[in-house]
Amino acid sequence: MQNKIFTGFLIILFSALLWLVPISGLVYGFQTDLRTDEFYITTTVATTNATVTLSKAIYDNDTATISVFSDLNTDLPVFVSHNSTTRATVFDGLSDNATRTLEVSYDYDALNSTTWATVLNLAPTLWMIIIIIFPLVVLVVLLVDKFRRK
Repeated sequence: MQNKIFTGFLIILFSALLWLVPISGLVYGFQTDLRTDEFYITTTVATTNATVTLSKAIYDNDTATISVFSDLNTDLPVFVSHNSTTRATVFDGLSDNATRTLEVSYDYDALNSTTWATVLNLAPTLWMIIIIIFPLVVLVVLLVDKFRRK
């Protein structure tokens, strides 16, 4: 009886641990890389924005991954808009009549393969199926073993 309780406890524990694996985050991390582009920008009088063209396409057009840094202390650069076709990206909050270097960081598709992207996008779904089926399979194996011993 104690062996069955311990086995049941291990199944529940292992199933709970499977839920904790951040598979979606792992897939995203595998598919993307962080890129930083540097732009030498000069603004004119009364101009506080700038448009730059990113080197790579932003992964899944997720502009939330964009971060910008200026080497000019008076700048407070903020993201305004992004055109996914031309990769033109607009930033505002720059000091007028000044020259600075903008560092723009963003996630891009590291694999550059639609085949791999399709396969990897299925991984979280397959993982959920494994998590749901694992305890059921173990239960069936234990029940079959129980009836075989009789």
